[in-house]
This record gives sequence, structure tokens and C-alpha cells, in this order.
Amino acid sequence: MAFTETLDVTTFDGYKGQVRYHCIFDGAGQDQTDTVLVDISALAPAPNHITLERVQAYVNGDFRVDLEFENTTDQLIRVFTGQTDVSNPDIVDFTGGPNKGVANTSAGGTGDLGYTTSGAAAGDEFDIVADFHKK
Repeated sequence: MAFTETLDVTTFDGYKGQVRYHCIFDGAGQDQTDTVLVDISALAPAPNHITLERVQAYVNGDFRVDLEFENTTDQLIRVFTGQTDVSNPDIVDFTGGPNKGVANTSAGGTGDLGYTTSGAAAGDEFDIVADFHKK
């Protein structure tokens, strides 16, 4: 097994939603690529796109987590990096701009919210809490 998901909860009220996700890696060389956090086709009612409002991330370990919209060419939203034995919160609020968040602007693909990791080793872990609304 590449990793252990200990929490994966998505709530959605038809307009606003939140995903809470926790992942622990149980071995080295087991990075994740294009792993979906929010499958927009599974939301009810399914929006065409989502806009990311806020993200709170904790990364514990010497690795990185790329948060992205899943498209033909993934749209990078933010890179979160960690250190061994340190878990500092990285809290980002995107609502100050004219779009009230980060919108998916790339073409093709699903537009799902996802992540890719690099450099994860056994015992590394991360938490992400992301607030979004439909566009």
C-alpha cells in the first residue's frame, strides 16, 4: 500500500463545500500523482467548476504537496512543503481577489481538485482542509 488515508470527508450544500483530508505514507518511493480530493462530478448538484476559497495545510516530513486542478495540463494552485518533525500550519485565503478565490482556468480534463506529492517517505503525513464554492 502506498499510503493510508485516515480521513477523507467532503461536504457540499449545493453551493459551498469543504474537504478534510489526512494522509500518512507507510513507505518510501510512494508518491501520489493526480490524486483527487474533490470529484466535482460526485457533488450534488454537480457544478461545472469549483472556486477554491481557503486552504489550510500541515505537511510533516521532507516532501512537497502540489495542490492543483486536474486538467489536461494540471493547473498548479499552491505548493506546500514540510520538514521532518515539524508541522507548521500554512493557511492561505484566496478570497481577496475579484473572483473571490482561485478558479479553474485551464481547459480539458475534469477540473477536480487534486494533489501530487514528491519526496514522501515512510512516516510522512499531511492534512488539508479546503473550502470551495461552485462557479
